Amino acid sequence: MIGIQQRARAGAYRPPAGGRRLFGVFRVTVAAVAMLVAGAVTMPRDVGALANPTEGTMGPSVETVAVSRGVLADSREWNGTLQAIRHATVAAQTVARIISLDVEAGQRVKKGQRIAVLDARETRAGIAQASAQAAQAKASLANARASYERSKSLHQQGFISQAALDAALAQLRVAQAAASQAGASVQMQQVTGSYTTIVAPYDAVISARLAEVGELAAPGRAIVSLYAPGQLRAAFFVPAATAVQLANGGRARVQITDADGQSEWTDALPVQVIPAADPSSATVEVRVDLPKAVGLRMLPGQAVVVHTERPDPDGRLSIPAAAVLQRGEMRVAYVALEGRFVLRALRLGRHIGDRVEVRAGLREGERVALDPVRAGLGGARPEAAK
Repeated sequence: MIGIQQRARAGAYRPPAGGRRLFGVFRVTVAAVAMLVAGAVTMPRDVGALANPTEGTMGPSVETVAVSRGVLADSREWNGTLQAIRHATVAAQTVARIISLDVEAGQRVKKGQRIAVLDARETRAGIAQASAQAAQAKASLANARASYERSKSLHQQGFISQAALDAALAQLRVAQAAASQAGASVQMQQVTGSYTTIVAPYDAVISARLAEVGELAAPGRAIVSLYAPGQLRAAFFVPAATAVQLANGGRARVQITDADGQSEWTDALPVQVIPAADPSSATVEVRVDLPKAVGLRMLPGQAVVVHTERPDPDGRLSIPAAAVLQRGEMRVAYVALEGRFVLRALRLGRHIGDRVEVRAGLREGERVALDPVRAGLGGARPEAAK
């Protein structure tokens, strides 16, 4: 053994062939470990460095959008209720018994369509009486006019005095006034008779029947309530200080939930602040008129969620909510970088409509994938910005 060591130091020792292969494998293994260590030190910080593992593979082209500032405004969430902008409670204008009620709750009616009929016998009798009085007044007027003409002729011939002529003229004027009064009475009775047929004031939906056949209708007593479909607004209450802020250019988005439970948001709409506060709650009513297309699908009384927005002088970064991907407890987005996508962890703020505030993880001007699922496919590349 000592001899082998001496020959090795002298350079005369040569290991057998199997030994040379073992030493060579050992040298290759050490070099590979060194390269891996060096690679680990120089890996990029973006999580998405491994987002596209297949180099050179042509993947899908994914649309991107720029991270922008100032799209979001300072906002808060409120619970509101839908109201009909045009609604009415239809009542009788005369005292009579209801003999027919032709509508049901939920029924659509056209302008002028009959809703109810009242007993008109008393009204018809009143019209007949007024017509008789009008005929009597008309006959009296004709007699007074003829008497005046005779008196006028006799006065011209000198057979009667001026006083007699003046008396005949006074009687004529009294008869004319009586005839006018009788004619007005007939018109009033006819108008009252029209009250016995109650019609829809405009195209509407009957929301409730408030009376039944056989009941006595009277002025001010409601028979039905109705509203114009498609003309709805969201009403909600805010503190007085918030109402003052919204009155200066405030806008709102309304969350609409359909019958299938699917939600959508309206565009930002102007708000109307009612200039009066409720003394018991110290709140102010705010209204948002909804587009007709939305109103046709909703009903008065439905609950909605309203996000109010007011100008934000600082401006905050935001991206579409669709660009955010949930990975376990993390929320991430694919960022376009040098013709590929890298995964970036985000810290998000409030959701407003279809956008979300970005508090950390992105910079203004960077572009993120609108479809994060396709962006995560191998070889995916950013689509050219439009």
